[in-house]
Amino acid sequence: MITKNIKHSINIVKVALLTFVTIAIVGCSNDFKHPDTSNIDIDIKVRPFYKDMFGPYDDINSHIVKLDSSYGVFFTDLCRHELRIGIPSEETFAENFKHFLSYEENDDVIASCDSIWDNLDDINEKLTDGMKCMKYYFPNIGTPQILAHFSGFNSKIVVDSTYISFSLEHYLGSDCRYYTWLEIPQYARMTKSAEYIVPDIIRAWIYANLPDMSEKDDVLTAMIYQGKVLYATKSCLPDMSLEDIMGYNKEQMTWCQNAESEMWGFMIEEKLLYSTNPLDKNKIINDAPYTAFFGQQSPGRAALWCGFNIIKKYLENNPDVSLAELFEIDNAQQILIGAQYQP
Repeated sequence: MITKNIKHSINIVKVALLTFVTIAIVGCSNDFKHPDTSNIDIDIKVRPFYKDMFGPYDDINSHIVKLDSSYGVFFTDLCRHELRIGIPSEETFAENFKHFLSYEENDDVIASCDSIWDNLDDINEKLTDGMKCMKYYFPNIGTPQILAHFSGFNSKIVVDSTYISFSLEHYLGSDCRYYTWLEIPQYARMTKSAEYIVPDIIRAWIYANLPDMSEKDDVLTAMIYQGKVLYATKSCLPDMSLEDIMGYNKEQMTWCQNAESEMWGFMIEEKLLYSTNPLDKNKIINDAPYTAFFGQQSPGRAALWCGFNIIKKYLENNPDVSLAELFEIDNAQQILIGAQYQP
């Protein structure tokens, strides 16, 4: 089996390399049109939680009361789950919170975060447009309040039913020295720049409001669901390139386009599509330096390109199905058949 996998990986690499120069990058053409959202009243202004948290104060208890009053459940959730210093009602919280705020090593990072905050107008505009498009395609999904926080390099995005917040220190640029100190691998740094804030937020809100409802837990189901999310994210951000939404560079995007048929054939031949082995699914959909089944020349999550194109073909063949209705179809096999997918 190992020999066979290596052989297929080599074949996929050969196909991608041989066609790299000669095949046009079909993904560059934008099939996604901007919907008419002129009658949708949404105006996103990211709330500066991190500035309020690290702002000047005279008394720590009054500072806590002010933050709790202004930010409510978000303040509690952040302190409990991300900062891990307890919740405001606990006796030891004030001391823990004061210690966190006075930690000198945070000062330099906060100053770096300010460089993003000072240029937030473009992010506000793009988030407003993305959320308007989401309301157009998914009218039953509410619009969250959006915040910017500092988590001490914990979760990149924090989501609840009414809010979504991004951790500014995760978007300081792929060459940021903090990521070197933290030994974050190079592939994971590719999306640690400010231009990824908007697609990360849109995608996270889709995940939160349109979860995978399928009873099956195989590779095909996971790949189809991720294809839905990718397609919906692109629909909400029609002016953003798919490679940027996927977190790929041009070479990685081209590899997926050129090796699509080989990837699909490999997954069929190796009976991966209906595998319920968690390791198989993780190798297909999880972020990694490369997709293990397809060789080290492939980008991580490469099979999601197949998932995206299955969804694209399904919607082309079924024009009466809306994006909202698409997410209600929990049978991946039904979508695959309806797509008539033959890369």
